[in-house]
Amino acid sequence: MKSKIVFTILLFNITFYFAQGQTASELFVKLPEPALLPLTVSDRLDLIDLYKAGEKATVKNSFEDSCSIIRLTDNYLQIQTGKNTTELFLLPMINDSKIVGLIQTVCAPVCDSRLEFYTTTWKKLAPSVFITFAGKNDFLKDSVNIDNEEVKNVLIPLDISLMQLHYDPEKQELQQYYTTPKYLSEPDRAKIKPYLKEAPKLFKWNLTRFVDEAW
Repeated sequence: MKSKIVFTILLFNITFYFAQGQTASELFVKLPEPALLPLTVSDRLDLIDLYKAGEKATVKNSFEDSCSIIRLTDNYLQIQTGKNTTELFLLPMINDSKIVGLIQTVCAPVCDSRLEFYTTTWKKLAPSVFITFAGKNDFLKDSVNIDNEEVKNVLIPLDISLMQLHYDPEKQELQQYYTTPKYLSEPDRAKIKPYLKEAPKLFKWNLTRFVDEAW
């Protein structure tokens, strides 16, 4: 009985060690295909090998689009496919475990991003647990009176919500850019621009979730 307990503890420790030791490149290889890019495991391995060898890390996916690794570290991976980008990053948790963040940005032509969270075994997690994004009113200048009828009329075209996300692995910081204005006509954009903040909204990882920083 005692030997079984020792074995169970040892097995748990080994499993835990390897779970924590995963890198961005290892997770990329194991990533379920529908969740990211139509790249075979062989293509992914080729990309990683080319990048680590200091060569141009580019392959063709199943749609004959060029996929390139822009940046790769132990905790971060950025891939470019045409005008679109994918960012995969590891986030340390308070209990010494890690979760995976995955940003997929499509630019057609205005950029719009989706952020998802997973365990290191690619089980999906609820995004609302880890971040609350800024809404359109958060991108308005502090001096704007949203109850003013003239302001309300000017802001009507902002009803569609588009945003572009980028993760900074050095700062463990998420940047949210409000891209809806770029979707509007030139006249509408010119009317709205004076009311909007130019800087992105910043979120800092605190080992539990992304917390918004003061603007």
